[in-house]
Amino acid sequence: MGAHGDTPAAPDMVALVGYARRMAEQAGGEDVSDDELSQVIDRVLFGEKDGWACALAGLLTRTETANLVLAHLESWLMHRTGRSWDAPMPWGTDSLVTEVERALFGAR
Repeated sequence: MGAHGDTPAAPDMVALVGYARRMAEQAGGEDVSDDELSQVIDRVLFGEKDGWACALAGLLTRTETANLVLAHLESWLMHRTGRSWDAPMPWGTDSLVTEVERALFGAR
């Protein structure tokens, strides 16, 4: 991907938290706050995982960056809600990856 002129300076955090909210509700985490979800996303993109800088440097593709965010959200939600890893996840992965890619990088 690399740092191209069409890449936004920052991801659309409002949209990302909205997708995370949907995931939380589907995982039984209605009591999870938007602030908690935002903190998880922020940690993955700008904190210890530094996913945003890796994406801008071309080390991660759009899809890999979206999957990084989603995997960490899913793991955190399973821990936070006590949901079993054996239970099927209720969200459609392919469409969610595409939506998260758009929130991260804008439309292609």
